[in-house]
Amino acid sequence: MPTLKAQTASQVCPLVQGEPFYLKTTFFQELKALKKNGTQILSPLLDMTTGIQAAGPAMLAMARQMGFGKKQSQQAFELAMGFQLKCFQEIKNKVTIFLENLRTTPEKFAVVLFARSYSGFASEANAGIPRKLASRGIGVIPLDGLPLEEAHIPPGMYWGMGQRILAAADLVAQDQQLFGVYITNFSCGPDSFLLTAFRDRMGSKPSLTLELDSHSADAGLETRIEAFVDIIAGYRSLNKTSKPSRVITSQGENLSMTNPRVTLLIPSMGPFSSQAVAACFRSIGFHAQALLPADEKVLKIGRANTSCKECLPLILTMGGLLDYIKNQQKPDEILVYFMPTTSGPCRFGQYQNFMETKIKNAGIPNVTFFSLSSADGYNSIGASSYLRIWWGFMIADLVEDIRSLLCVNACEQTSANAIFKEQWGSILFELEYGDFNAVERQLKIFAHKLKTIPLKKTVGEVPMIALVGEIFARRDPLSRQYLTEYLAGKGFAVTCAPISEWLLYTNYMAVKGFLKHHAMQYYAKRIKTCLAKSGLINAKPLKIKTILKTAAPYLSPQLEGEAILTIGGALTEIADHACGVISIGPFGCMPNRLSEAILKFAMQGLPFLAIESDGSAFPQMVYARLESFCLSAERQHKRQ
Repeated sequence: MPTLKAQTASQVCPLVQGEPFYLKTTFFQELKALKKNGTQILSPLLDMTTGIQAAGPAMLAMARQMGFGKKQSQQAFELAMGFQLKCFQEIKNKVTIFLENLRTTPEKFAVVLFARSYSGFASEANAGIPRKLASRGIGVIPLDGLPLEEAHIPPGMYWGMGQRILAAADLVAQDQQLFGVYITNFSCGPDSFLLTAFRDRMGSKPSLTLELDSHSADAGLETRIEAFVDIIAGYRSLNKTSKPSRVITSQGENLSMTNPRVTLLIPSMGPFSSQAVAACFRSIGFHAQALLPADEKVLKIGRANTSCKECLPLILTMGGLLDYIKNQQKPDEILVYFMPTTSGPCRFGQYQNFMETKIKNAGIPNVTFFSLSSADGYNSIGASSYLRIWWGFMIADLVEDIRSLLCVNACEQTSANAIFKEQWGSILFELEYGDFNAVERQLKIFAHKLKTIPLKKTVGEVPMIALVGEIFARRDPLSRQYLTEYLAGKGFAVTCAPISEWLLYTNYMAVKGFLKHHAMQYYAKRIKTCLAKSGLINAKPLKIKTILKTAAPYLSPQLEGEAILTIGGALTEIADHACGVISIGPFGCMPNRLSEAILKFAMQGLPFLAIESDGSAFPQMVYARLESFCLSAERQHKRQ
């Protein structure tokens, strides 16, 4: 979408971006038949960040694809562009006149409709809500008509509609005669964050949120609108108006990030990754501490401090932070929560903003956030520090897979666990205090110790399940409901898609050909070579280009994010050594649903299972599907 002011991104959600791709898979057979009759599917990439005029090259290329000449296409585009700009201006003019008239009657008020245009402003989708308001004598205007260019655009908001919604929310919050009605849809990913930000901007000012799905009852909408109008009347009668690498403490002290009072708290990303990253941060001077993996208590705290519509990783990381503040933070401790971010389009990039607002509104002192962004490949920490943390992630990813294999294949679990625990402690010590040579030596010792563990079968005889999907959910024990242990009980080892895959991908997309990418691959090869001597892992390098190329027939590489990694990773693993693929993600995760829709088609005839998790125990239906999946995967393993 066209960006507002100096925003660098203005994206639509992954489901809208991915629509051409999952529709192609959904209607594959029909489209295949139509193609024989000359039917084409047109899916141009429209990047209108700098304005709708920027759609020109893609639209002209599409016109030529339809058989029109260059001159004719250009004339058609310019004519259409003229009408579109005229339409935009007419909306602005009409809203301006409406607001001028409203100012002449201060006793009246009007409603601004907050929604995505295709759901809130289209009569086929908005359940008649604008008409229901207008029939009560209340003026209704779309947020498109407001002077949004004059409003504050929050930094880091990479959704185009999010920019408009929050900019309009600031304007409405300051206007005594305007009130907001937010039309959303069930399970809308961006809205799970935007609604909280919208209500935060409204403060004590009344607003109405109407969540629609195909079962929304008309009578229920009428009742809620009536109540909303009454609340506004009461609010106005009471004349209530709604009136923003060192650390600055709540008391105004200016401290170094390496000050002993400052704790860098690492959220749980599975036990191995969090501990390894904390050790690496300590090696460069931070007082870093890893949170333990989330449990039921943390889940309850997170749910109590969110709307529960946000994605599960936000709920658990929020709960982990608040649990630490309540039970472990010392009186003089300055807490810095490590919360990386992205530039969209999925919800992860909103975590930090959400948490900052919660901490601020709760009046909790001496808590702040340390954030690195995927937009620059997390480069702002510096190359040497980044590479050290890269070692930690790489090692943790491989150690997780080794643990999974030992769970199912070690003859004597107690002694295997003792060796594993002792060696993991030594690795963490070297990550904190040693250079890479020392780390490498310890990995070789680890590999040698692993070779002494008696195994039930050769590694090649153990059936492997590839676990892909959303990064946090596939790594966090509670989110995946201890799936690794469950599958071990069924005789399967799990190879979990690595976190390092995301780091390689973001660096590759941010700075293609940059020296750091080659350095990452260099260290990855040495680490894998060391651990491969155990005979428990594959030393094959992780190649982002291969993953993207594998997924490209199903999803455009221009649609950046986790979805293409999930698709490419799943197809690569099943072709390489896995006998089945499980894709797991938080309930309502947009990239995960996109990848699930495509993988159901791409994995036809192969063992594949998609699971959504909300942190609670899986329902019986999921376990029934897991049983069926395991039988299918076992047959596939025998064929392989």
